[in-house]
Amino acid sequence: MNPIQHIEDFVKQTMNSVAVPDLRIAHEFIHVDRVRCWALQIATGEGYEDLALVEAAALLHDVGLAYVEQRSQHGQTGAQVAAQFLRDARLFAEHEIEIIAEAIGCHNSPRGGGMLAAILRDADILDALGAIGLMRAFTSKYMLPEYDPHNAKGDTWGTTAQEYTRRFAAGKGVGEYLVDQVNFQIGFFGNLSTQTARRLAQPLVEFMQAFLLQLESEASAGRNRA
Repeated sequence: MNPIQHIEDFVKQTMNSVAVPDLRIAHEFIHVDRVRCWALQIATGEGYEDLALVEAAALLHDVGLAYVEQRSQHGQTGAQVAAQFLRDARLFAEHEIEIIAEAIGCHNSPRGGGMLAAILRDADILDALGAIGLMRAFTSKYMLPEYDPHNAKGDTWGTTAQEYTRRFAAGKGVGEYLVDQVNFQIGFFGNLSTQTARRLAQPLVEFMQAFLLQLESEASAGRNRA
């Protein structure tokens, strides 16, 4: 069997066994497949030549979700699961497995790891932007009210990744409206490491910002008609 197909089959089976419902939202195999595509684009743009490692890391990056109850734990857990699977399957040399595992372990952290980790992290961020990013925001925060009628684009409009870090440290969280989740994801742009990812992300961020501005315009028009 083709090594990548073997990995893909393992990932599909593993992702189907994620038991915590909230961990499945916006993180099923369709997300993994998009991250794979983004990662390969970034790697090519950055001149990273070992695309087999890129594809393997991208496919395996979220397998930890099947073994944890808290999303924050899935990177390190996934690194261990992925490394054991790759060793058992004898798909890569040990030093390559270590590179893949390091990337997976760091992918849900703002920094850390080598170039493969940066590629994987940026690919995961790109999948939170654009039209797909909006869909993922809507599905993951379906329980929140959509927006404040008097401030439709949200108090968090324009908040940077660094400012979100300070918000979290102060216990403020993302915000109380669904649009605050959209603004949070827009802020991911500041965490991108590679020039290729920044270039790819720019129109996706602009699309999301335009959506919020359009939402504000329509919400304001509705209040005026009333």
